Order: sequence, then C-alpha cells, then structure tokens
Amino acid sequence: MLRILLGLLLSINLCYASGTVKLVDYLVNGAGVVELLGKHGIKGQDAQQVKSYVNSALIALNSKGKSLTKEELRSVLATLPVTGQDATVRKELQLLLEKSETEIKKEDIVKAVNNIIYLANRHGKSVIVTCSDCVNESLAKNGFKFTVEAVKNAKSQELLQNVIPNNPKELNSFISARMRRLGLGDYSKVSPTEVAPTEEKSLALFLALAESGSKDQKDMIAAIKRVSTTNGKVNIIDPKNTHKFWREMSDDMSPETMQSWTKTLNDVAVIREKEGLTAEEAFYKTLKDKADKNPELQSTYKALKEKRCFFK
Repeated sequence: MLRILLGLLLSINLCYASGTVKLVDYLVNGAGVVELLGKHGIKGQDAQQVKSYVNSALIALNSKGKSLTKEELRSVLATLPVTGQDATVRKELQLLLEKSETEIKKEDIVKAVNNIIYLANRHGKSVIVTCSDCVNESLAKNGFKFTVEAVKNAKSQELLQNVIPNNPKELNSFISARMRRLGLGDYSKVSPTEVAPTEEKSLALFLALAESGSKDQKDMIAAIKRVSTTNGKVNIIDPKNTHKFWREMSDDMSPETMQSWTKTLNDVAVIREKEGLTAEEAFYKTLKDKADKNPELQSTYKALKEKRCFFK
C-alpha cells in the first residue's frame, strides 16, 4: 500500500514539475481533481462525487475501457465526430483544458467538468447523465449541470456497448426507427426542449429494453406506455401529456424497486384515464393518496412535486 501511495505521489509531482501545470493535468488525475476543487471551496463528499463523475466520463470516452492520459484525452477530443452544439462544447473544453494553473477560475473547472460529462454522454459508452438539481443540490448550486450514472445493470450495459450507437446522428436515427417500430410516437416531431441531447441515450436505452429487457424491465415499460396512452394512442413524448418516466429505466434499480415503480405507474394510468388528467396530475394525485395514508411519505411527496424531476 505504501509503495502504491508513493508511486501516486511521485507521478503527481513529476506531472506538475514537468512544466506549466494546466487544467488538463488536474482533470486526468483523480487526486488532482479533488485538490483543485478544494482550492475553490468544493470539498468533502461533493469533491469526491465530481472526481467519480470525471473518472467515469474519461473511461466512457476511451474505447479501451480505461481512463485517459492528458495526451489521449486531447487526441480523443480532436477526433470526435462533432457538429452543432457538440462542436461548440468541444471547442470550449479544448480551450479550458489548456489554461495554466494561475489562470484557472472556479467557473473554468465547472465548465470543463460539465463539458467532459456532456461529451462522454453523447459520444462515449455506458454513461448516462441526469440533472444534478434532482440528485445533488449542493453541486447544482455550484454550477454543475449533471449527475453521472455509470450503468451497472448487465442487460443495460450490453445494449449500451453493442446496440445503442455512440454517434449522435446514428443515435437519432436509432430512436426514430425504434419509436416507429414499437408504435410509441413520431420522434421527428420532438424538439430538443422535450428531449435534451443529454437525454437521448436514456431514451434509446428505454427503447432497446422494450425489446430486449428482463421481465421486470418490460413490465415497467408497459406501465409507462399505459401512462402515455391517450384515446387509445400511445405517445411517450407528448407535449400535451409531458413526462419523463422513460428516463428512469437508466437507473440501476433492484427488482423490488422496479416492481414498486410498475405498480405505482399502473395506478397513475388508471387515475389518468378515469379522471381525464395529465400524467403529471395523475402522478401527484397518486402520491398524495399514498402520503395521506402514510405521514412518513409527506416530505417525499412535497419534494418531488416541488422539483418536478419527472416532468421537466
């Protein structure tokens, strides 16, 4: 253990002693990420979380399934097939990475981390992102936009590695074709305000699991389809019946949790159809009914309604 720690210390010192220290030097080194964040007031568990997010993103960007050196990161970024917003994000990241230690501001670190995670989600493997304000309020307040979910479910991993495309253009075509084939709506009519670029991997995983998932996964997907049905027609992305329950299929849920979700969503579908409500109205009505019977659920109900995590 002492030998490993000494080796790590020497590698950090050699890295920093070899010339001007740049932001890239910190970000490709786990200890460096924590050190740099600490200098700008982000410490403890928050710093450790960001460190894990960056590590997962770097691994996702590497086709060999391991973290990247700074030279490898530069090379990967230079060869990404980016256009539009992705090209803008890459250019900003490339400029930020080359900032010297004396120039680095807190906002530079936050932007760089956000951009690495964004590009890893769009062009890497096995990384799903969620909005940070639904998971970690402290990081959201510091400007971090995403929370990283490194998918562990075996079936989901297999689909992300071997079925779901990494190229954004091919990913869009994959989603369009699957939605059409499964009768879940017309993706050509969906705007980025309804499905953000960072949510497309989650949507693609939902669609892939609809065909190849486990029984529990397919049962939950069937419940989501029921919630998305209006006058006998299914549309999982409907501006008149907005929800993002499909995004929850990216979570590594236990079979018990998935079964609980399925029951709740089926209850939501029944209330929605019976009372002519939207998915959001029916969801909160269902939760309120449960919370009224169990006071311990009141705080959870209020927090979910305030944050609207499944409806924005």
